[in-house]
Amino acid sequence: MNKQFSTPQRQSKIGVLLIFLESLFKILKGLWVLGVYLLVKKPSLEMLSYGLIGLLGLGIVTLFFSVLRYKNFKFYIDYTKEEFILQKGIFTREQLNIPFDKIQQVYLKRSLLQRIIDVYEVVIDTAGSSDKEVNIKALSAIEANSLKDILIGLSLESSFTDSSIVQANNQKVKWRHTLTPNTLLKLGVTSNYLRGVGLIFAFLATVITELNRFTTTNNSFYHEVITYVETNFTSVNAIVLILFIAFIFTIILGFIISTVEVFIKYFNLTLVQTETSMEVEMGLKTNTKTILKPRRVQMLIFSVTPIHKYFNLHKVRVVLAGSSDQFKQQKNNLTIPGLPIDKLAKIKAFLYKKDTETTDVRIKPHRILIFRNILMASIPLLIFVVFVYLFLGWSWPFIIPFILLYGIVMYFFVKKYYQGLELKITESFIIKKQGVWQQKLKIIEAYKLQSISIKQAIWLKKRGLYRVTFHTAGGDLSFPLVPQKALTSINKILYKIETSHKVWM
Repeated sequence: MNKQFSTPQRQSKIGVLLIFLESLFKILKGLWVLGVYLLVKKPSLEMLSYGLIGLLGLGIVTLFFSVLRYKNFKFYIDYTKEEFILQKGIFTREQLNIPFDKIQQVYLKRSLLQRIIDVYEVVIDTAGSSDKEVNIKALSAIEANSLKDILIGLSLESSFTDSSIVQANNQKVKWRHTLTPNTLLKLGVTSNYLRGVGLIFAFLATVITELNRFTTTNNSFYHEVITYVETNFTSVNAIVLILFIAFIFTIILGFIISTVEVFIKYFNLTLVQTETSMEVEMGLKTNTKTILKPRRVQMLIFSVTPIHKYFNLHKVRVVLAGSSDQFKQQKNNLTIPGLPIDKLAKIKAFLYKKDTETTDVRIKPHRILIFRNILMASIPLLIFVVFVYLFLGWSWPFIIPFILLYGIVMYFFVKKYYQGLELKITESFIIKKQGVWQQKLKIIEAYKLQSISIKQAIWLKKRGLYRVTFHTAGGDLSFPLVPQKALTSINKILYKIETSHKVWM
């Protein structure tokens, strides 16, 4: 009896339509300049006819090549050589062989178009490469889930039988959590609203620039606008009222933008934990389904702001192993917001079987960090004072209150940052705490460290202070101004890395 996917096979037949529509969309997107030209110039009927004939011919050629791409795209699993094999190409045939132990992550994606035609996209991500992941864009739900489960199983175990696949698929669900629309609304209102406001200001800046260009060539319109403003908005109260209304409108619009972004990105976010894995599914525009295995996780980052803490909405970021490419490292970060504290504890217990609270060593940076941060934060204040004094002619009685206010706020934040910055080293974990407004907790299992680098600036040599960076396959964790006596604990970690036989990925 042949095992699943052991013989070369194509995608679902409806995949031809998906390939054709995606290719056609890319071509038309590249021809948008021509479309604008035709709208502005108002071409004749004859020219439009030639244009439509050209588009029809372009569509036929695109369909022809889409069929060729579909027929030449094949994939299968070679159980003997322990490889996943992908064949593709029209004029140049390409064969990609991926060993099972190089498969880092397998997950499912669905764009709006893929949901309309009822197909799934299987994404295979490999470690140690900056190349784009492998995408199989059109499989049925049964085929996509079967391929995903088999490849994940084969990447973890070299001898993976059909019976174990069935057992993995029938595992009992331990708990499930779904973000409700009410939770998404709270996240949208309390998250990234400054980004929404920033987008509004960027849009307004563009509009103002275009209006300036228009008024330079239309003086009559410019004078009409000036006359209208001078006639209707003469009082200070009216101007203040308009500015206040504009400010409130901008803030509300910023909230709306951030809320829409949250709904699109995290719509129907669902976590399901079984005995051996955790499944995360989310997204409205592009729906993704990811399987988390404890061994794949390189770093866990918990974060919360006072507002989110009040609403019991915590965020966790799971950093998976990836390449050295910065863009791909960002793609290997899985962010899960809006979690209550009890679900946070369950995720932590699943990914880390050992307790992370037992602390062997606590390391605080040297207090010189306070002075350094105050010095860096004083640079904007110095620039502000020089500008208003030399160019705006402000007198010192007006400048000094700004200096005092800025200094008090700056010292408060710098001191709070120092008080919250701490490095904990246990027998099995490296834990970093930081943050003033947004509190962060970063956790790395010691055996997953690839290396530790210790650097010392020339001006810190006399004080015996170092910057320590812990390197993992998913990213780095740095801690500044570590005293020399704390390096003993770090040397113990280096020894454990060298002597550990655990598989880090």
